Amino acid sequence: MVSSRRRTMGKRVSTRLVLSTFMLLAGCGDEPSGPGTLTATLVSPNGAEGSALVVLYGQGLGAVRPIEGSVFSREAGDTLRVVVVNPDGGPLRFTVTVDDITRMPTAAVLEVADTEDRLRTLAGYTVEITR
Repeated sequence: MVSSRRRTMGKRVSTRLVLSTFMLLAGCGDEPSGPGTLTATLVSPNGAEGSALVVLYGQGLGAVRPIEGSVFSREAGDTLRVVVVNPDGGPLRFTVTVDDITRMPTAAVLEVADTEDRLRTLAGYTVEITR
C-alpha cells in the first residue's frame, strides 16, 4: 500500500513537472519586443539591379540607412517610401529602425531599374524583411 505522504509527494512532483514544461513551452515562441532595426532586401529575378522604389507599411517605422549605395526616404503616417540606389549594380538593401521588432511591416515594390536606368517589369520582385 502506498502511503498518503508518498502519494502527495508524487502529486507535487507531477504538478511541478507539468508547470515547468508549460512555462518552458510558453516561452519558446516569445521574442523580445521593443525598438530595433530590420533589414529590407530587394529579391530580384534578374540578379543585380541599379535602383528600386519600395514602400513599407506599418506602425513605428523610423530612420532608414543604406547597407550599400544610397537611400532616400519619405514618411507619411504608417507609410514609408524608400528609394534605394546602387549605381554599380548589386544588392539593394537598407535598414529601418522600428518601435517594435515583433511587428513586421509589409512591403511593396513599385519600381525597379537596371544599372542603365531601364525600368523592369515587376513580375517576380519581392522585398524580404529580416531581423
